Amino acid sequence: MNTNRRQLLALAAAAPFAAFAATRALADGTACYDPAALPMSQKGLRKSLQFVELSADSTKRCELCAFYKSTAAGCGSCQILNGPVTSGSFCLSYAAKPK
Repeated sequence: MNTNRRQLLALAAAAPFAAFAATRALADGTACYDPAALPMSQKGLRKSLQFVELSADSTKRCELCAFYKSTAAGCGSCQILNGPVTSGSFCLSYAAKPK
């Protein structure tokens, strides 16, 4: 019984840290894809287009771009980057969706 109690206490102590990590992952987009796992060609293209995971301008985000296609909540793909992006990202190829 002590082992189960210890495990429960350990899980209870770790839960806030896990929740914080999950929230940060969703906020910075790493829940959609792993930037480190992208091929070098993708990394180079993103760098040349000044791609950022979190747009500084709330009116210019990937989800509002004509090249963005949603794949899941907060995640999608970009036709220009030919790869995964988050809905809150931004790059120089941004083009507003037609109204």
